[in-house]
Amino acid sequence: MATKRDSVLDVMEKKIRERMESETGYGDKQAQYLKLAKKFKKFDTDGSKKLNRREFIAALVTLNFVGCQADIDALFDRYDEDDSGTISYEEFGKQILGLKPNPVGAPESRSVLERVRTKIAQRGGLNGIRTLGILFRVIDDNRSKSLSYEEFKKGMHDFGVSLTEKEFKTLCKVFDRDGNRSITFDEFLRGIRGKMSSARRKMVKLAFNIVDSDKSGVIELKELASKYDTSKHPEVIGGKKSKGEVMKEFMGMWDSETAPDGKVTFPEFLDYYRDISASIDSDEYFELMIRNAWHISGGKGAAENTSNIRVCVTHTDGSQEIVELKDDLGVSRRSSGDKILKMLRAQGVKNIEKFSFSN
Repeated sequence: MATKRDSVLDVMEKKIRERMESETGYGDKQAQYLKLAKKFKKFDTDGSKKLNRREFIAALVTLNFVGCQADIDALFDRYDEDDSGTISYEEFGKQILGLKPNPVGAPESRSVLERVRTKIAQRGGLNGIRTLGILFRVIDDNRSKSLSYEEFKKGMHDFGVSLTEKEFKTLCKVFDRDGNRSITFDEFLRGIRGKMSSARRKMVKLAFNIVDSDKSGVIELKELASKYDTSKHPEVIGGKKSKGEVMKEFMGMWDSETAPDGKVTFPEFLDYYRDISASIDSDEYFELMIRNAWHISGGKGAAENTSNIRVCVTHTDGSQEIVELKDDLGVSRRSSGDKILKMLRAQGVKNIEKFSFSN
């Protein structure tokens, strides 16, 4: 089933086609493509035949797409398949106007991908896609990073995801682009994940920067585990798993390929959350999960952090206020009073007589 965002982007693509029909006097698709490519070329300042996000947005403005920044961002993400931060406007135009097939972006393909994604999430929870990736690597005996059709189908079945013959053929059509009857499972997993929005990537980057306290660009796995708060994990809150089970599962998601030498870089950290992101529809819920897991203060409404320690501060004039400790990663209610006081004062809280932990 297509997501609400997919439906919005389908409408945008339709409007682009209608605009090109109008501007070419209902000329054929090739004429429409040349007109569209000419518009984009004006913003290709380096002659690379690619546009970055800013240039793409500027080009869409000339097509009268204004006041819809989030939707344009999402359209860019749909076609930036390799997350390079650029898209080929020639490829984009040909796919939009139907001059070149776009199997991953076709509505029928997205429908199958969404159904399979749902099945994987039902079987493996938030870590379903990542667990499937580990299983695929086990099946890949010759380390070719690809599976034959038979191995692919067996792996999905062993994971508990049964595919109809129609679903299987659709997936093979999407991911076996050279027709050699094998599927590169990294590409498959990337397609099943779907695209992570720029807003979600920013949240993941914020979390990584907070955990990477020495700014080395690398986080030791043991440090990652020590700072990961499982108490507000969705499956803990929902009573599906204990805090210990979630922690064990979290650590099990990192192996010799995803975290060489027991260290995690930002791309590896981002890949982990790409897998998680695929099972979460709401941006607000995703943001809340990140904020709670890594104690990132802030957020609004449904995305507002609920994991950071709150204290009731009594001031020297007798007044009281509830104060959130803004940077309490690694701090607990068992920490010394002097440490908590130091943190409060660093946040600008003045005239503190005493404090107590708030529920």
